[in-house]
Amino acid sequence: MRIFKFGGASVKDADGVRNLCEIITQFGGDSLVIVISAMGKTTNALEALVRRAYEGGEWKERYEALATYHSDICNELFAQVPEDVTNWLLQLKAALQTAEGSYEQFYDQIVPYGELLSTSIVYHQLSTQQSCVWLDARKCVKTNSLYTEANVEWELTEHYIARALPALLAQGPVITQGFIGSDASGKSTTLGREGSDFSGAIFAYCLQAESLTVWKDVPGLLNADPKRFPQAELFHELSFQEVTELTYYGAKVIHPKTIRPLAQRNIPLYVRSFVDPTGTGTKISESEKVGVKPCFVFKDKQLLFTLRVRDNSFVDESKLVRVFQALDQANVKINLMHSSALTFTFCMDYSAVKLEKLQSSLTEEFHVLYNEGLHLATIKNYTPESFELLPPLGEVILEQKTRNNFQVLYRPTESDEE
Repeated sequence: MRIFKFGGASVKDADGVRNLCEIITQFGGDSLVIVISAMGKTTNALEALVRRAYEGGEWKERYEALATYHSDICNELFAQVPEDVTNWLLQLKAALQTAEGSYEQFYDQIVPYGELLSTSIVYHQLSTQQSCVWLDARKCVKTNSLYTEANVEWELTEHYIARALPALLAQGPVITQGFIGSDASGKSTTLGREGSDFSGAIFAYCLQAESLTVWKDVPGLLNADPKRFPQAELFHELSFQEVTELTYYGAKVIHPKTIRPLAQRNIPLYVRSFVDPTGTGTKISESEKVGVKPCFVFKDKQLLFTLRVRDNSFVDESKLVRVFQALDQANVKINLMHSSALTFTFCMDYSAVKLEKLQSSLTEEFHVLYNEGLHLATIKNYTPESFELLPPLGEVILEQKTRNNFQVLYRPTESDEE
């Protein structure tokens, strides 16, 4: 039993779909679950549709572009649009006309159509070559109702997957969606942006799989983004611990939640290239720490949040407890923090919704200041020479250095923004 996960870049067009099916035929073998993301930049397009529809703006032209994109891929593959793909598109259009509830809830009723469409198209292509089964992941992946960043209900999810998958796998590879689940009321939920890797880990954990393979457009896990660092080096093997730390700092090759369920059941993770599927890629497992190369991670769209106590008292433990309670309630992850006698400062990924929640809950006790449009650079396992590889960073706002890691928050230059 193995799990293969394919991201949006692997199925961005008809050739990508054909290539995915060739990889399944060549490397899949028996007893395989295939987890697939939305095609290309479909999730971005759906997010734009959500915003327009929820705010009462014009969305039909963007919808038609999205429908045409998927229909064109179908016509190239099958010379027609399969009935289930047409139905998904019609259901999406109807859902966009009924913007109800909170923005987050509406988002989670719209965005999953990307994965439903992509998996239906891949299913039809693969079924021309071998027997396979399509599964709606929402029937198995059960979550709470924290829309857009739902938490998995593990016991329920394991129960549904264990009950449904064996009979389906007996019929051939099972094709299902990443990124999506459903709550107790049956409403669609999503697991956080780029959450399809996590979906692969959920199925691997619940089925006690032999391995999870994530197919990317890079040869494996690199020590830097090759677009920024052409000299980026491939890791042939890494430990779960090393990769957990890299994802914490913002490395985008693997979703941050992916590692824990795999490590709990000692299921190795392979990162391989769908561009060159014969390459060795990277193996991530419960090994000793082997990653000693400096790793470079860059995150944009950072927000620096500064709290100053209103009564001129110290920022003591009781005040920090209040701050961290607010962070937990707003579901905020801190990327960098600094404390002084009168202020507490932290860096977070920008989110207008989370910013509003924090301001609302902390303004009574603190003066609240924030800076937007910042970038965060991290060097993990730095060496003296590694600092010379950093590009010009612009205005430095905050800098921290430990024995192994270096982080700098900065305001980029105009050329960086471009």
